[in-house]
Amino acid sequence: MKTISKVALAAALLAAAGAARAEVVGALAARVNDQPITMDQYDRAKTDLASQYKTAMPDFFKQPDADAQLSKAALDKLIDESLLTQKAASMKIKVYERELENGIAEVRKRFTVSPDGTKLTPEKAEAAFQDELKKENVTMDEFRDRIRRQLMVQKLVQDTVKLKAKMPDDNDVKAYFDDIKLVLEGKPDDVKGLTTEQTQDLLAVAGKFRELTSERLRLRHILIKVPEDATPEQKEAARQKALEVKKQLDNGMDFDDAVQKYSEDTESVPNGGDLGYVVKGMLPKPLEDVAFKMHVGEDSDPVYTKFGWDILRLEEKRAAQKLRFDAVKNDLEQVLTQNAYADELTSYIKGLRKDAKIETFVSAGGGTKADKTE
Repeated sequence: MKTISKVALAAALLAAAGAARAEVVGALAARVNDQPITMDQYDRAKTDLASQYKTAMPDFFKQPDADAQLSKAALDKLIDESLLTQKAASMKIKVYERELENGIAEVRKRFTVSPDGTKLTPEKAEAAFQDELKKENVTMDEFRDRIRRQLMVQKLVQDTVKLKAKMPDDNDVKAYFDDIKLVLEGKPDDVKGLTTEQTQDLLAVAGKFRELTSERLRLRHILIKVPEDATPEQKEAARQKALEVKKQLDNGMDFDDAVQKYSEDTESVPNGGDLGYVVKGMLPKPLEDVAFKMHVGEDSDPVYTKFGWDILRLEEKRAAQKLRFDAVKNDLEQVLTQNAYADELTSYIKGLRKDAKIETFVSAGGGTKADKTE
């Protein structure tokens, strides 16, 4: 899938702390021109990509072959990184000391804020950075060498790939906008002249614009869970509990307090039961039918879904907006530019693969397999 390839390629070039050390540690996942890719590297790459996909493509994991796709994308990413790094080294691309220090400083910035968004003191930020190095079993000298290699690759791509990429003009952007409108109007079959991969990309972009322009609700909720194998008595007990919570809300109980006291959705409780913005199609139908009829500030009666009994609070409602070309022109131009860049990079890496000796030792699902040489 082209969209997956783009995510993997972006990760290969932009993840400044992603690659493991070059020496052999444990079993091999692959060998690229006699350069090893270890199973440790492969497992880490797969974990990192899974995290990226959850953010960029949450529906990806609904596919029956999601794990096989993820395994292939992780291994391809590492092979591509190795090929690009080897090519940059063979071209003797130079990274100056000032560039290296700037690259290291950019990575260090990531450790100035804790995972919950709290700004750390310089001492705590440095400790977090050193802890990460220890976790990856990497010395500072090895880390500097890693950043140097990655900067070499970035220079290679900048000088060799980006200059060849065909940048979109105004006509390209307008045509892409018209295709997106057809998709949003429910006429995807009217879009002509695209490959299957280009159509997938278009549908993904159109989906993002649908979320931005559709009527949106900001919801919070209180969930009283009902196990899948619950007895009728357990289901009734959960319903009565939900009704009691609703009664307390009607009598003036603060919604935040009710969330903390009663909600069994452990993920949303720390955020006051916040579900964020939703559009039609994102919620189970029983909840959607209720939510889109509510008024701001209103609490719903308990609603049953396969997860249990939900009480919704509508915090905000945003009306649907018309998709206007002038408002999204720059965004679409950026999308097309990224597509052109990704296409050129893919073509360049294909050329490197053609001339390389690549042996792989893992199967599509992540297990070991016999050698395969390209």
